[in-house]
Amino acid sequence: MTIKSQVLTALTAVLANTWAVELPEQPTWPAIVFDIDSEPEPNWVQDGGYDRHTISVVILAKTLVEIPALQTSVDAALAAIPVYMGEEGRGDADYEPDPSVYAYFSNHVIRTRRT
Repeated sequence: MTIKSQVLTALTAVLANTWAVELPEQPTWPAIVFDIDSEPEPNWVQDGGYDRHTISVVILAKTLVEIPALQTSVDAALAAIPVYMGEEGRGDADYEPDPSVYAYFSNHVIRTRRT
């Protein structure tokens, strides 16, 4: 199973309206969007062979009340992935196409061993 499919499965369990990379043209709310930045990590352990995946998740909603519960569920879903390493930041974000939509981001790290 690829890292993308693991993340998509985990986040879709939180909210079916989950999208990789970008929202559809006419999105509905709430929504989750994520992207994955992967890079080799040759010096993380002796002999290397690991990839570091930074998962950026953005939760978008029409009300602020929806975001904390979704964020708690996103955190739990990603932490349940066996190779989860931790979080690297979170905070408010902008959704420029519609200023009436609230956005909140979080970044998570997953390491996988290259096969």
